[in-house]
Amino acid sequence: MIRLIHFSDVHLTAPNVGWRLGDLFTKRGTGWVNVRLRGRGHRFRYANQVVEALLADCRTRGYDQLVFSGDATTMAFDTEMTESARRLGVWDATLPPALAVPGNHDLYTFGATRRRTFEFAFSAWQQGERADDTHTYPFAKKVGHVWLIALNSAKPNVLPWDATGRVGTAQLERLKRLCARLDAGPRVVVSHYPLLTRGRHPEARWHRLLDWAEARDAAAACGVGLWLHGHKHVWYVLETGEAQPFHSVCVGSTCQEKLWGYHEYEIDGTRLRGLRRVFDLGTGRFLDADRFELELNGE
Repeated sequence: MIRLIHFSDVHLTAPNVGWRLGDLFTKRGTGWVNVRLRGRGHRFRYANQVVEALLADCRTRGYDQLVFSGDATTMAFDTEMTESARRLGVWDATLPPALAVPGNHDLYTFGATRRRTFEFAFSAWQQGERADDTHTYPFAKKVGHVWLIALNSAKPNVLPWDATGRVGTAQLERLKRLCARLDAGPRVVVSHYPLLTRGRHPEARWHRLLDWAEARDAAAACGVGLWLHGHKHVWYVLETGEAQPFHSVCVGSTCQEKLWGYHEYEIDGTRLRGLRRVFDLGTGRFLDADRFELELNGE
C-alpha cells in the first residue's frame, strides 16, 4: 500500500514581484485586476498560513509521495516562483519526495514559459523517466506499485479572457512512447486541467483543455486508470462513465478561503481510498472531512 497527498492551486505570491511597464500589456495586467479589484487577493489572503499547515501534515502523516497539480503562483513572476518553491518546501529534505506539474498561472506569460521559470524552481519535484532527453513532459515516477505520470496541460495565453490549456500532439505522442516502456502497475496521470467538469462536460470555451478528447483517448490507450488535477477550485470526483473511460479527481484549491483542502490517497493493490481534509482557520489545522473509494485499472 502507498500513501499520497494531493494538493493544488495554492496561488502564492511575493511582497515585491518586480513589475515592469511591459507586464501591463500581458496577461499580468488582467491578473492585477483580478487580484486587486475582483477579490482574488482577498480570497487567498491566508495562503501562507494554509501552506504552513499543509507542510506540517506532509511531515507527520506518513506519505510516500507528495503530488502537486499546479498553480504555485499568481502571475508567474520570477520572484513569485522562487518564493512559492521555497514556501512549498521544494528543497526541504524533511519532506517526502514530490512530483509537480505547472498550472496556467505558472506559465502565465510567454516570457515565463520561455525562461522555464517553473521547471527551474521545481526541478527537484520533476524527476522521473522520460520518453527522450529533450523534453521535460511527460515524465513518470513509480511509487511503490503505482506509476504517476506527469503531463503538462498548461500554456501561456494572450487574450485577457483566455484561460485555456493544451497538451499538444507532440506531447501525447511522447506519452504513448513513455507508457510503452513502463512495467505493470496502476497508472495515474497528474495534470493541471480537467478533462470534464463535475457535470461530465468540457469546461467553458475559454477555460477548457482544448484537446481534452485527444488527451483522454491517449491516456485511455496507455492504460491510465485515474486522472488527478486541479484548475477548478471546487473539488469533485468523476467515476468511469460517459465521455471518460477512467476515474478523475479534482482536488480543488488548497488555499482559497472556504474552499481550502487537500486529498489523502491510500492505494492498496488497485483499490484507492480517498480522504478529503479541510483547513480550519480557528485551529490553524487541517481536519478530516469527506471520504471516497475508487477501483483503478490494474494494467
